[in-house]
Amino acid sequence: MPGLPPLDPDQRAVLDLPDGASAVVLGAPGTGRTTTAVALVADRVRSGRLAPEEVLLLAPRRTQASRLRDRLLLEVGRPVSAPLARTAASLAFDIARREAVEDGREAPVLLSGGEQDRVIGQLLAEGEVAWPERLGAEVRETRVFRGELRELFARCTERDVDWTELAALGEQRGRPEWVAAAAFWREYLEVLPAVAPDAFDSAELVALATAAVLRDRPGELAGRLRLVVVDDMQDLGESAVGLLAALASRGCAVVALGDPDVAADTFRGGEPDLLGRFEQRLGIEAPARFLLRTVHRHPGSIRRFVSGVTERIGTALGGPQRTATARPGGAPVLAIEADGPGALAARIAHLLRDRHLEHDVPFARQAVVVRSNALVEPLARALEIAGVPAVTAGAAADAGERAPRALVQVVAVALGLLPLTPATAEGLLTGPFCGLDRLALRRLRLALRVEELGGGGARSSGELLVEALAEPGRLATIDVPAVRRASRLATTLQAVRDLDATGASAEELLWAVWDSSGLAPVWRERALGAGLVAAEANRDLDDLVALFAAAARAAERGPTDPAAGFVAGRLEADVADDSLAPRGLRDGVLVTTPVGVAGQEYDTVVLAGLQDGVWPNLRPRGSLLGLGELVAELDGRAVPASPVDERKAVLSDELRLFALAASRATDVLVLAAVANDDEAPSVLFGLADGPAPDAAATAPNALRPLVGLLRRSAVVGDDAERSEAAAALARLARAEVPGAAPTAWWGLAPASCDEPLVADPEQPVRVSPSKLERFEESPLDWFLERVAGGEPLLAGAVGTMLHWVMETATAPDEAMLLAALEGRWRELDFEADWIADRERRLADRMIGSIARYLRDVGAEGATLLGGETRFEFPVGRALATGTIDRVERDGDGRIRVVDLKTGSTRPTGPETARHAQLGVYQLAVRAGVVPGVDPAAPSAGAALLYVRQKGKEPYALLAQPVLDDDAAGAFRERLTAAAEGMAAAAFPGPIEPVVRFGASPFRPMLLRVPEVCGG
Repeated sequence: MPGLPPLDPDQRAVLDLPDGASAVVLGAPGTGRTTTAVALVADRVRSGRLAPEEVLLLAPRRTQASRLRDRLLLEVGRPVSAPLARTAASLAFDIARREAVEDGREAPVLLSGGEQDRVIGQLLAEGEVAWPERLGAEVRETRVFRGELRELFARCTERDVDWTELAALGEQRGRPEWVAAAAFWREYLEVLPAVAPDAFDSAELVALATAAVLRDRPGELAGRLRLVVVDDMQDLGESAVGLLAALASRGCAVVALGDPDVAADTFRGGEPDLLGRFEQRLGIEAPARFLLRTVHRHPGSIRRFVSGVTERIGTALGGPQRTATARPGGAPVLAIEADGPGALAARIAHLLRDRHLEHDVPFARQAVVVRSNALVEPLARALEIAGVPAVTAGAAADAGERAPRALVQVVAVALGLLPLTPATAEGLLTGPFCGLDRLALRRLRLALRVEELGGGGARSSGELLVEALAEPGRLATIDVPAVRRASRLATTLQAVRDLDATGASAEELLWAVWDSSGLAPVWRERALGAGLVAAEANRDLDDLVALFAAAARAAERGPTDPAAGFVAGRLEADVADDSLAPRGLRDGVLVTTPVGVAGQEYDTVVLAGLQDGVWPNLRPRGSLLGLGELVAELDGRAVPASPVDERKAVLSDELRLFALAASRATDVLVLAAVANDDEAPSVLFGLADGPAPDAAATAPNALRPLVGLLRRSAVVGDDAERSEAAAALARLARAEVPGAAPTAWWGLAPASCDEPLVADPEQPVRVSPSKLERFEESPLDWFLERVAGGEPLLAGAVGTMLHWVMETATAPDEAMLLAALEGRWRELDFEADWIADRERRLADRMIGSIARYLRDVGAEGATLLGGETRFEFPVGRALATGTIDRVERDGDGRIRVVDLKTGSTRPTGPETARHAQLGVYQLAVRAGVVPGVDPAAPSAGAALLYVRQKGKEPYALLAQPVLDDDAAGAFRERLTAAAEGMAAAAFPGPIEPVVRFGASPFRPMLLRVPEVCGG
């Protein structure tokens, strides 16, 4: 048969099944179950034994059904009038829709998971159901609780149990959570018709279709079915089984293929023992039974590994499929271990690139599988950063994705659905639809504050940001680039408000923001490029297309519905809607969960994130509402007698997911986990045959690090390395590898000016004591900070305020100091309330330490001679200029200078003795330039006062001894040297350690430059 691999004798035996006969086909992963299913359907159609309308291939998931439909069309080789593959929900929707049309009723509408979640969330917030105390408001607000409610509704619907029966069962079994859930379900069913008329979830649609079939009204297509072939039957839910049983009762034959050991949907109602109870569940007598005994997908090494996993699982009324054998040999199953997620992603990326470059495996033939959806996007992004193209499967979750979320927030703020607070304003300004970076935001804040202070006002910059976005004309008087961009955003917000007043749809409002942003050409250019930026642009555009498709669908369903309803729903959504919108296709490694690779195979599979508590995850499913016990009660099965039995059942489900993912590999299987002081690999990680080779010992196999290494070697290597690196860079430049050509290097252009920073040798150079050590560590960093400035740190702003409190303190009264802090605290801007609360608690504790210090020095008889005392004195070419926090005279008449520190990092004793800032302060006292201090008075040295508490000490005073003549001379020499360096024309930076990979580090990679560039 065209397109299909040759069938083995076991597979051909299934094709020889007589017409009208039902059968069960058991086969381990890789034995060709799906191939057999496709071949069976194609054979019946191509031979003319069945018309296309009389046979159907049923898959448990829509993605699988879509792939199978394409394969079948290719195998049949001609157009057909009916879909040859679909899901049970799709078939049910067709039956229910046709029955509604025949009866003159409105056609049913599928209620998506996201829409159902939003309705449940609103009802939970507004309802008056009396929930048990352990399910308090905080619990009911979580996505997990709403998810369990949706699952409870579906499981009851599948078993034809209504809310009254659920309430009665809860009363009978003493389960108040079931009684409360029943009351909520009744309220939900009463409200749903008003919120979403004629809308049904998938379980309800299948129940409607099953009832229609039993009433002998299956519709035209389903009514003609004579054969249904089910792939992966172990993943079908109760409702789908009921529909199959109804079709079988009308004489339709059912051929079920599957393996209980790789059931992936047990937590959603899938039943691994379906294949073992086929006769009872479908009412079919004496079906034929077949066993596929040969594994074609992978070699013996992977087969042994998968068998080792499945042997730990209960048979689920199966078992014979475990005897399947594979060809001998194959690579061992290896393990990758790293001390953190970033390092682990880098090692995985190195392995994937090695498979691509050294073994000619396309990236699209490789997959990385993680346990949960929450781990997919972070790992995919980490792989992109490491130079490996990554793609993710499934619908766009616009509730969590950057671009759709940001677009929805702009519209929500315009409509008043999201309050315009300082935090929200900052988020909009730094989001993609305004695009300010942190430095531009700082300049905007500064410009607003300057204008505010000039007008005699005292509002914080956060309040001014809110006003600027609320009133488009507010920024007209300030001509700064950052201000102009913020002004355009304010104009867009007003345009959305005006458009909404005309009754525009949500799609039109979203488009207005997108169109005014001017991002379309920018993101298009990025998406057509390569690397991480292109991957992010493609992902953002895909997610936006999905958002606009959802908005268009909402407008079609409710043309007169206000746009605010759709926007509010998207803003509150925690569950993504499945989207039919097209998504970009490109060659990349698939990063997904076990369910995402079901029905597929890959040359290389990496099972990542095998952490203790993550995979396997032994937390009981449905623990909030006791869903597992409820299903057992409804099915008449034994409820787990103890938590141990329940954990054993959960472990079996986790092993099935693990076996499913591992069995997708055709050649290479790798396990990956993090191991450090906080995280440990799980027991699954220990099943590997041995560790993978250490990638750190080999040369880079990605262009970006290779170019960086070559460029560094061309500058700091020895003569041989420089020559080899230059030749390698020339070859890469000819291949147009980014960054290889010297014309693209920064720093190679001739200097615009080669004169010293201070050209006049007689001109003094100002040296700040607080910057002296910074310059000594790295003149380059000092220069960049002086010329370009830097973003002020939050800790620095709080420290400045504490310095002011200490300077202005008139008494060591903690209450007075706290009151002074409270009076100015609102001048600080914080990114979130929790940050403000944290910093205030820390500041309050440091105020207590300051008060304690002031009381202690007062009790010792010390007096304050000056606070924030400025000084200035020359030392050679240097002009030392600074401010001393405190100058004190102790009870013995000695002078001591004190510098307040609010940080947590403290110097050692030797470091304190060399502390530049304290040393210069002592020089100032000796020079007699500190106001109010007699230079002839005896000295007590200097000290650093640390007020951030550690342990039980309220503060720490780290003393620098009194400078003798030699020490004073050493500090003068440091000042003089720093002044000469600060006045120079060049500022060296820190030297990084040399990195080598042997005598000839570049050849392994350069031998395949064309392939690397193409990949």
